[in-house]
Amino acid sequence: MVHMTTLDSRRPTIGDRSADAWGIVHQSPEIRTAERLVRRRHKELPRILAILFGHVLDRQLASGRPPAAGRVVAARAEYLLSAARWELAQSWQRVLDQARRAPRARNPHAPLCRDRIIDAEGDVRAMLEALSSRQPVSARGVAMAGLLLGDGTGPLYNRSCPVNLTASLREVTTHLDPGASLPEPV
Repeated sequence: MVHMTTLDSRRPTIGDRSADAWGIVHQSPEIRTAERLVRRRHKELPRILAILFGHVLDRQLASGRPPAAGRVVAARAEYLLSAARWELAQSWQRVLDQARRAPRARNPHAPLCRDRIIDAEGDVRAMLEALSSRQPVSARGVAMAGLLLGDGTGPLYNRSCPVNLTASLREVTTHLDPGASLPEPV
C-alpha cells in the first residue's frame, strides 16, 4: 500500500523543530517556492515603482539626477537603457516617417509640426544613430529623448512652443554620450 502524504498530514505540532513560531514548515517545497516568490517580489518592487512613477523619474533623470541616487531611480535607468531605448528609437523613426507623409484626415495621433521635423531631420537622425548604436548611452539622454517625444506641448506638436527643436535634439544627442552626463571633475 502506497502512503500519500498531503500538506495537511504534515502539519507540525508546537514542539516540532521543523516549524517556526507560526507553524510553517520550511522544508516543504511549497513553502520554499512561496518564500522565493516573496523575496523575488521584494526584488521586483523597485522595478514596479519605476514603471508606475516613470514620468516623474524620467524628469529627474533628464534634469541630471544620477541613477545611483536610489534603487527606484536605478531601476528606471536600467529600464531606459534596455528595452525602452530601442522602442524609443523606433518611435522617433516613425515620427520622422510621418513628417514626410501627407497628413491623414482622421489621424488619432497628435498633429506633428512637420516643417520643424523636416528642418531638423539631420539632428533627428544623429540622435537616432546614437540611440540605435550598440555603444553605451546615458540614462539622462534617453530620458530626455523620451520626454521630448512625449511632450504634447513641446516643439514636435505645438506650433506656438518657443523651444527650438533643433537645439533640443542637439542637447539630447550630447547627453546620450555617457561621458557628457558625468559631473565635471573638481
